[in-house]
Amino acid sequence: MAAFIDGTDRKILELLQNDARMTNAAIGEKVNMTAPSVYERIRKLEQRGVIQKYTAIVNPQALGKTITAFIRLTAAWDEKHTPGIAEISQDPDVLELYNVAGEDCFILKTRVSNPEELEALLQRIRTKITIMRSVTMIVMSSIKENAPLNCAPANENGASPKLTHPVAANGRRATTPAS
Repeated sequence: MAAFIDGTDRKILELLQNDARMTNAAIGEKVNMTAPSVYERIRKLEQRGVIQKYTAIVNPQALGKTITAFIRLTAAWDEKHTPGIAEISQDPDVLELYNVAGEDCFILKTRVSNPEELEALLQRIRTKITIMRSVTMIVMSSIKENAPLNCAPANENGASPKLTHPVAANGRRATTPAS
């Protein structure tokens, strides 16, 4: 999707990523537009698929999901492969699943309450595809997670410029300028 996104759209996207409940009037104040104009911009971004959905970020500890793990999988390309991967992607304990290049075939992210739940997930995966090798990495602590996408355009060298509003560890915009 190589849709044209101008600087105002990018600023609106940045604001919505930091607070999706921000009113059109509040966004308008930040981008010097009226609330109806902001509404129209957001509607077009939604229609073009730039904004895919709005969601809440839930504190996993509040639900007892205290263990985060990444599982690297090397899978056989047999008759179970394609339907098995589709089934794994629908498992409610699989938060993210990536087909990757390199030593492994897939990397998935999960959050579980205890080691027994992690073991049960691994067992479910093993029933769906032929695993040649798996490596499970348990996260000791999260340094950066659920960060908003950098909406700044890439410069002529392909690199993204520094954010004008860096994100602090708590997910909110930092109040000090980027150095």
